[in-house]
Parts: sequence; structure tokens; C-alpha cells
Amino acid sequence: MILSVAEKRGLRGRDTLIGHIERTGHTIAGDPVWTELELNLIRQLYPDRQAMAAALSRRTEAAIAHMARKIGLVPPLRVWSDTDAARLRRPYVAGIPVGELTGLFPGKTKRQIWGKASAMRYHRPRRPPKPTGMPLVDSIRARAFELYITMTDLDAFVSRKRYFIGPRHMDWTALQRAMTLLGGTPIVRLPER
Repeated sequence: MILSVAEKRGLRGRDTLIGHIERTGHTIAGDPVWTELELNLIRQLYPDRQAMAAALSRRTEAAIAHMARKIGLVPPLRVWSDTDAARLRRPYVAGIPVGELTGLFPGKTKRQIWGKASAMRYHRPRRPPKPTGMPLVDSIRARAFELYITMTDLDAFVSRKRYFIGPRHMDWTALQRAMTLLGGTPIVRLPER
């Protein structure tokens, strides 16, 4: 086999690098090479991160975690298949709670389900606003929900900051403006004696 000059230089460079690592125990960048003793410590102490960090003081937590994954202690990443991603659409869009979806997709976490649904642009059904205990405010919020007006937009229309998002008192000016905007009229009912 005839080697070119560049190939010979490459082989010599490789041999030089390996010789440096064997002599010094460090890479060219200055990082220490993993020893068999360190790898055995990781195998014994995994998954206790604090114990591993204490036993391997010259290693960072990120380096320890990377090596644990590299030697097969950490389960492999759960990648979504195309069929799983397509199967996610119907229950996610139907509004099934994410806690139940983790049962339908074993091995997937809530965060993975939310992330995949977001990446696939699946949207949950709209939820009506929670009752506040103030009937007038609740009826205005419910009517805005029916008309697809968000509470943020309703606040902007009535010149308020976050009133309809989380009302805690009766702001009569904001309520009157909202009723006018939504096409409603106030009705006063007094208790009978």
C-alpha cells in the first residue's frame, strides 16, 4: 500500500497525539483522560449525582452526566416516531388531561408531550374563564369568551390593565364599558322584602 505525503503526516500526527495522551494523561486541550477507576466509581454511585461529584472532584457535573450516558447508565433518549406523533393529535386536541396522555404514551413525560404538541402545532380546546364569585363580572367574561374576545383584549378595550384577567373588585366604569362593547344592558334586581 502506497501512502501519500499527507496521509503519512496524518498518521504521524495521530501517533503524536496518542503518545502525548499516554505520556501526560491529558488531552491536547488539557482535560484529564477518564481512568478505569473513575468509570467504575460512576457505575457504582449512579444515579446519586452528589456522591459522584464528591468522588470525582476533578470532573464537572456535566462531564459526569455525559460519561454516564456514554457508558450506557442513562436510558436512551425517547424519540417520537411518526406514528406516535400522529396518534397524539386526536386526544391532545380533544382536551384529554396531559396526566392521562402519559398513560397512553408510556415512556413519555408531560414535558415531552407538551413539547411535541407545540412543535406539531396542536392546540388544546379553549377553556372558559374561571368564576370569580361576582355574577356581573362572570357574565361579562363568559360573553367575551363566547365571542372569542380574550380577557387581555377586553382589558385593552375598556382601558384597564389586567382587570378582566383577574378581577378582585367591582370596577363599575370598566364593567359599563365592557357591557356596551359586548352589546349588553345592565339589569338591576333588588331583593324583595
